[in-house]
Amino acid sequence: MSIHVITGGTGFVGSAIILELLRQTDVEVIALVRPGSQTAEERLQNALERACQAYDYGEDILKATQTRCRAVPGDLHAERCGVSEQLPPIDQFWHCAASLQYEDRYQSEIYATNLEGTRHAVELARHLGVSGSFNYVSTAYVAGRRSGYIPEQLMSENWTNNHYEASKVEAEAVVARITEMPTRILRPSIVVGHSRTFAAANSFSGMYGFMRKLLQFKGAMSRVQEGLLSRETLQMRVDAEALLNLVPVDMVARQAVQIACSSSPQRFFHLTNATPPTTSKFLYTLFDELEIKQPLLVESRENFSWIDKKLDQGIAFYSSYLVGSKVFDRHNTNAALGRDCEDGFVFDTPTLLAYFRWYLDLLAVTRPRLLATR
Repeated sequence: MSIHVITGGTGFVGSAIILELLRQTDVEVIALVRPGSQTAEERLQNALERACQAYDYGEDILKATQTRCRAVPGDLHAERCGVSEQLPPIDQFWHCAASLQYEDRYQSEIYATNLEGTRHAVELARHLGVSGSFNYVSTAYVAGRRSGYIPEQLMSENWTNNHYEASKVEAEAVVARITEMPTRILRPSIVVGHSRTFAAANSFSGMYGFMRKLLQFKGAMSRVQEGLLSRETLQMRVDAEALLNLVPVDMVARQAVQIACSSSPQRFFHLTNATPPTTSKFLYTLFDELEIKQPLLVESRENFSWIDKKLDQGIAFYSSYLVGSKVFDRHNTNAALGRDCEDGFVFDTPTLLAYFRWYLDLLAVTRPRLLATR
């Protein structure tokens, strides 16, 4: 029986990869999980159950999470991830765990998790004598401020927008230097919920974080003047025709597992969407849904009003995703998947609305105050 070890198995992408391993293969999965108020096993099983329910997977997959998955206590911040238990021979190692923080005040945490944590994962994989590959889940946005055609190759830190991107560039360099075992660096773009249920399990960053920031801004402006954003046209520094590379989590996980099971000799793979929406389509649809007047998309911040500047400050992290269109090469990915052309997921208006409404419905239950001004 083939055995895979995974870090980050309780997270958004990591839990989806575990479910795809169970769906596509007969492997057993050992997840390294840091205990908290619950045991490592309880945290793992709860996360996988949430994901199964969110993605409407059947009882057979839920049962497989209990019979073919188990947790081992671990800590990414410790040498060899703090694993003391003797593990059986391991075929493949998946390193999915990461900090998604980006602000300067979290710099130490970001590097401790994303860079030092990767070094510890590599140490553990070496110690275990992994017979197959080391699969590292990075991000397509190691591309940083580059625009245009983005190749599947190692990037440099000097083009990055924030500490998160820079830490992932450095972590990729650590993985690229491994010589004892084959490596794959898997780069998802902006990961959103399931392509069929639209639900996301275990994490709400990326698109969902942007939506929260916009809702918080609307609430703040409503306290200044009721209904202000339904009348005031906001200016945003945005490339209207830039591509916003949203990709469903099940698509990312499915392709990651297929690549891991392939014989591809390549090391870098973009797990991106071949048919992403434009930033203007995304923003106009979202603003309409939130009952905010459609923004004026401009090329410069030069004529920003006070309210434009307030919004710009609130969404500062996300601004780099709204300018400079990126076209991600998928030659290695498509070759590994055995396809002549890229698969794409179309984010038309009804699909975007389905994603927005799923998250807004969730917020209505979990954060009703945030939606009080809707």
